Amino acid sequence: MMSSTGYLDSHLHLQKNLDNLLEGAKMGVQRMFCNATREADWQAVIDLAAGGGEIIPFLGIHPWFAETAGPGWEQRLMSLLQQNPAGIGEIGLDRRCRANFSRQQQLFLTQLQIASELRRPVVIHCVKAWGALLETLEQFAANKRLPPTMIHSYGGSIETLHRLLKAGCFISYTRRIMTEPKLQPCFLETPLDRLLLETDAGTQEAQTTGQEPAAIIGLYAWAAATRGIEQQEFNQRIWSNGEIFADTILPR
Repeated sequence: MMSSTGYLDSHLHLQKNLDNLLEGAKMGVQRMFCNATREADWQAVIDLAAGGGEIIPFLGIHPWFAETAGPGWEQRLMSLLQQNPAGIGEIGLDRRCRANFSRQQQLFLTQLQIASELRRPVVIHCVKAWGALLETLEQFAANKRLPPTMIHSYGGSIETLHRLLKAGCFISYTRRIMTEPKLQPCFLETPLDRLLLETDAGTQEAQTTGQEPAAIIGLYAWAAATRGIEQQEFNQRIWSNGEIFADTILPR
């Protein structure tokens, strides 16, 4: 059984730079939520998670890669999820990228419906599309159909944060909260029982800033100190939040 005071990295992409990332992970990260970004990633993410409970797989199509979704992708995703313990991610909406927004919305809604049907947790990416995202999530929440939901690398407003929390979402932050003052009020406003922390390791941005999984340790230290909470207690609270996602996926 893993320690409830260990380090959880709630969002990364191990499949993109496996050797370096796993080496960093050995330095103290005990559980990682590994997200696919397109169908071509799905099997690699499943294979990474085959060794045990340290790597929790999430399968999905990221909005940046909405145009890569070929005919029958929904059935293939459903089939893999029925055969493998996995969540759904990274999915979402992004008005900043080139992918057609209507296509993004179609894929996002379909994947959220699959997550709701199978009761699998979801990891969501959102950039400059908060209105559209909130409309969908609030509809699912009102009908009690929203599965455990994480908003990764949160960068929205306090007002949006409050609506996400009301819908039942968990909020995950990267090291940006250490350097971007506008994000710190949101971090402080997020209840401890809805808080998660991540590196987003494996992305190009994370690589340029040195955010391998081991970097999560410094983020935890900063976050605990900023909240005025003893480190062990803080780690335990974040781990417990992650268990809500992991317990929905891992076989009993």
